[in-house]
This record gives sequence, structure tokens and C-alpha cells, in this order.
Amino acid sequence: MALLDDDALVLDSLPYGELHLILSLLTPSAGVVRAVLRGARGGKHPQAAATQLLSLIHVVAFQGRRAELATVRQVELKVSSFPLAGDLERSTAAAVVAELLTTFCPQGEPAPRPFRLGVAALNALIGGSAPTTVVAYSQLWILTLSGLMPPLEDCSEVADDLEFLVACRTLGPSELPRRPSAELMRWLDRRVRREADRPLRALDFLRASGA
Repeated sequence: MALLDDDALVLDSLPYGELHLILSLLTPSAGVVRAVLRGARGGKHPQAAATQLLSLIHVVAFQGRRAELATVRQVELKVSSFPLAGDLERSTAAAVVAELLTTFCPQGEPAPRPFRLGVAALNALIGGSAPTTVVAYSQLWILTLSGLMPPLEDCSEVADDLEFLVACRTLGPSELPRRPSAELMRWLDRRVRREADRPLRALDFLRASGA
């Protein structure tokens, strides 16, 4: 990737030096990209508001042939996740979605469908959808897009939730007619944990908080 000029979801941000941030971004054209946003921690940086977890931004970045990280040249905030910050369950659900996308989306490969999933989850959380519904929807689709979701006829363990599973195929998370059952949430948790290549700490925290 030489030049990136695309929409992106912020999946993570880490301090870099005294003033900068390393952002992990999910883009439809290049998948997961890691980039430096210089000066983002220096006072009231105008771009700092665009680094909130799961915020939707437009980014222009450049990466040299041998560089490990891209360098952000321009950031435009499109949809901020800041409204979720005052609600622990919603902000944690956003962290779970970002964690799932980080874990299951390969770096450097186009990811238009996972990107759309993340945007749908962000909009649903901001719009007031139940966090448990958004998380279950995101788990179901991340397993499906990764080729890890079994056919519905093989999901006898959660037969009572087939209506929810079928609805997820055609409806967005804010349009679903019912919430997932506790049994379905446990079933999805087991599957994503089994397939993940690292601990899912945001999911663990969400469940430990009682959601």
C-alpha cells in the first residue's frame, strides 16, 4: 500500500512517543492498516477526536515500500463513537465489535463486508439498539464471513433461536425482531473464543459485567 484514501473504522489506538498515536484501522480497500497519527496527543489536536474506538473516519495516509507503519496525512471524522462513552455497556459492546474485527480480519487484505458490519454495529449502538443484540449479530457475521459458521441445520443446540439467526441474514442489527437468548449468546461466545488466536478481553469484560 503506497497511498490510502478511504473510509476507516478505528479499531485501536496506542501511544507512540510523547505526542503521537499508532492507530489500527479497518478499511474496505486494504483491510486492517496500522498508521501513525503524529501530534494527536499534543494538547487539543484537531484530529484527536477522530481516534475514539470504532469511530468512522475518512483517512489519507502514505506508507513507504519498506515502512512497517503508514503515516496519516489527513483525517476527517464522519461518525463519532463518543456518544457511547457515557454508557459502560454500550462502550464495551463497541470495544467487543472492534476486538472481533481486529482478531478475524487479516491485515492488508480488502475487507468490504467486515467494514460494513462494523459500520452497521456502530450505527446500531448509537441509535439505541440493545448492546447484547449488536454483539450477537457481530459475532454471527464475523464467524460467517470467516467461513466458521456452521449451516443453520447443524445448529440444533440453539434451535429455539433460529428465528434470530435467520433474521440476521437479511436485517441489520437495529431491525431484528427479537433479542438473542442467553443460550445463544453463550453458544456464540464459545465459538468465537475457540476460533480466536488470542484472548478476547473486551468480550470477557462485557460478560463479567453481567451483559
